[in-house]
Amino acid sequence: MEQAFLQRLSGETQRLVREIEEFAAMEIELRAAPAPSSQAVDAARSVALIASETGATLLYRGEEEFQTPAVLHELLHLRRYWIDFVPQLVPVADLQGDKTKIANQIENTLEHLIITPQEAHYGVDPYASLSDTARQNWQAYPWSDITESWARRKMCLLSWLTTRLLVSDEDVKAFARECLQKEGLLEEAENFAGKIERSTSSKERCISTAVRFLRIPRAETEMIYLDVKRKQLVRKPVPEH
Repeated sequence: MEQAFLQRLSGETQRLVREIEEFAAMEIELRAAPAPSSQAVDAARSVALIASETGATLLYRGEEEFQTPAVLHELLHLRRYWIDFVPQLVPVADLQGDKTKIANQIENTLEHLIITPQEAHYGVDPYASLSDTARQNWQAYPWSDITESWARRKMCLLSWLTTRLLVSDEDVKAFARECLQKEGLLEEAENFAGKIERSTSSKERCISTAVRFLRIPRAETEMIYLDVKRKQLVRKPVPEH
């Protein structure tokens, strides 16, 4: 990483940069972009990550926004993909369409269950913004713009997963349960979150559980691993659990 940008980060985050770069034997590249975006990250973020088996680039809107909290979040994703060698869920086809968007939603939800506590370990507090986002999400219920039953069910299950496992505000949780009760999905959402919580040590098992609960045809999905040392993309089927 360019020294001028590296110096903007906290000492612990700088050490994380060096850990990742030494493991991969390459530098993390940087690129200015008016509106950072990638297949895996919300375009609204001030810093975004593009990662593959051959390299990684951090996109940033402006140098003033290249700060520890935003950069750390993306670096923790990258460490998971490269060093921890965890898989990512992708569709077998429709790589630029709705199936990819859905896979990205699932992927981000599962990854943040691990990354959020790690951010706190590095001295960044992500929980306040998470609670605010969850509160806004549930207060928007009954989501009149989401009319398709499968999409509503997905929204309920994934939103509750984040709310139950990462949100500490009991009022937000209580209101979310009321919404799920109205939707007729409280018991199933609780069951889903419980199974994921018991499986967080295995990304493969979490992916399998999510695919099963969301009723996504297993044959339409696969897992990819970024083997940066060999510069290889590894593909595996989603296991059955």
